[in-house]
Amino acid sequence: MTLTPGVTLRRVPELLVEVESSHRVRVHHDRRIWEFGPHALSLLDVFYEPVTVAEALRRLRPRLKGRRAVDELLTTLTTMARAGLLTPDPAEGHSELMFPIGGYGQTYLDITMLDDPVRKTLFLKAIDEVVGPDDVVLDLGTGCGVLAVAAARAGARHVYAVEPARTGDIAARVVERNGFADRVTIVRGWSTTTELPEKATVLTTDIIGNDGLDMVIWENLQDARRRLLTDDARLIPGSLRAKIYLAHMPDGFRSRHRILPAHIVRWQSRYGIDFSPMLEGNLSRSAGFYERPEHVRDWEPLSDPVPLFTVDLHQDVRHFENEVSVPVTRAGLFNTALVYFEARLGPTTVLSTAPWDGGEKSHWYCAGWAFPEEIKVAPGDLITLSYRYEGDGRARVELVQKDEES
Repeated sequence: MTLTPGVTLRRVPELLVEVESSHRVRVHHDRRIWEFGPHALSLLDVFYEPVTVAEALRRLRPRLKGRRAVDELLTTLTTMARAGLLTPDPAEGHSELMFPIGGYGQTYLDITMLDDPVRKTLFLKAIDEVVGPDDVVLDLGTGCGVLAVAAARAGARHVYAVEPARTGDIAARVVERNGFADRVTIVRGWSTTTELPEKATVLTTDIIGNDGLDMVIWENLQDARRRLLTDDARLIPGSLRAKIYLAHMPDGFRSRHRILPAHIVRWQSRYGIDFSPMLEGNLSRSAGFYERPEHVRDWEPLSDPVPLFTVDLHQDVRHFENEVSVPVTRAGLFNTALVYFEARLGPTTVLSTAPWDGGEKSHWYCAGWAFPEEIKVAPGDLITLSYRYEGDGRARVELVQKDEES
């Protein structure tokens, strides 16, 4: 391929990049490894989306301080194009690579999402409740385009569907196949770097993690509200209400999430090495975990669910901490706290991730925290737990104290 200023290139969808202390860059792709100088990262960044060579050089020109830097960049650009790392025809559709390189471009994720009989069905119901003929809709993380098509089908004047992964290519074809190409625009990239030709009156997004906030939905929606939405825009979802309850995690599951004395005995017997420092360090913290709802719903509950926090996604992000006292309702050994949330999607539509509302086809997992020790509890005891949201999807639950029935 001959590179000319008018040639449009785009980075291939998946790469593994290593950067040395000397700023040499190794790029792994298609079972081969290429080494480049310091301009490689700049080129991979600027060609994240399709752009002409001339436009790419214009954007990078302020970084080039002399003729030598220009020559180095052009050499790197040429080598990357010859290696197929930058190409006019990047692969489209689902990724053929395994996790984590395949990321959100994997077929597995679309299959599990669409096979969930509850999650997307409730989102589509909410869209029908909220979206009207005069609405402009912003769909964050459109994936295969299901919510974007639903919004257009509900009568939206226009839909902007944002997707950074290569599934955006599939979404474009799904939109066209369903007859909405004139009203749905696929925007390839991250919402935080996206600009729209008009502000949206409705936002839809399913970037909801297993514990509600862990996929940074609150932070992303705050940015969208400030730049991409009208002041009175409606959000799907509009709020998240988390609840927490006490339970006993069976030993078979507990041994997957906590280091136990039995591990140390078994490992020392097997390897002839004393691993007890791992156990000692493990005793000072709670351990977050995800487990399938069809498993968790069979664990013995030791309390009723109590409110943990409510987040109104129309409000700005803040770090917060909360303490809750959970009354024990059943005698047993308490060793874990399970967190689930209810997402308000529409006026009459709520999505619950409680384990008893999930099953083998659920896309979500149940979130919980396993504690260092098992505590014998009886009805009337109070277990005090603290929850802290530290921002950027990071949260922690800790055991504060147990108050026995007087």
